Amino acid sequence: MPPKFQAYAVTRPVCIMLACLALASAREAPAQQEIPVPAWFKPSFLDLRDDVKEATAGGRRVMIYLGQNGCPYCKKLMEVTFRDKDIVERMHRGIDAIEINIFGSREVTALDGQVLTEKEFARSLKVRATPTLVFLDEKGAVALRLDGYYEPQRFRTALEYVAGHYESKVGFPEFQKTRPRGTEAGSEPRTNSSPVELKK
Repeated sequence: MPPKFQAYAVTRPVCIMLACLALASAREAPAQQEIPVPAWFKPSFLDLRDDVKEATAGGRRVMIYLGQNGCPYCKKLMEVTFRDKDIVERMHRGIDAIEINIFGSREVTALDGQVLTEKEFARSLKVRATPTLVFLDEKGAVALRLDGYYEPQRFRTALEYVAGHYESKVGFPEFQKTRPRGTEAGSEPRTNSSPVELKK
């Protein structure tokens, strides 16, 4: 057998073995767990211009939730803060919540009419970590942005700020100082917990 064929005969089994190992590793790598949002989130077509118009017509405001699969603080936001009875009632009364996956591929029509993927839209907002919540006013401008997980009491303060249109009167840090500083049982004592860094 010619030398080049001898070399091929020796290396071929090794190449096959390496390929099989790579395939097995890919199959074993767990997919990031999807984190479902509450049923009261708005089923949006992701045309934010229409979302803002509809919310304004109903005396409401838009909140964009930017999250990612496998994010522990996104999961906590859904399972703790967004299950608080008082918060749920306040959201029902005055907020249209819209979900954006920061690595998603759905089309989003931004307020300037530009059509982007969810990933591109998140990048345009300079989202560096999750969860990120962006509240929009009646003109589509940012009324308040929250980076990281907010426990129920602090999130309730944010809702009071947005619902009361305080963004034109005082900054959110100053507004928080006018509210009780204690926390509820089982909640974090800080304003927000460190957000989860982007994974991709």
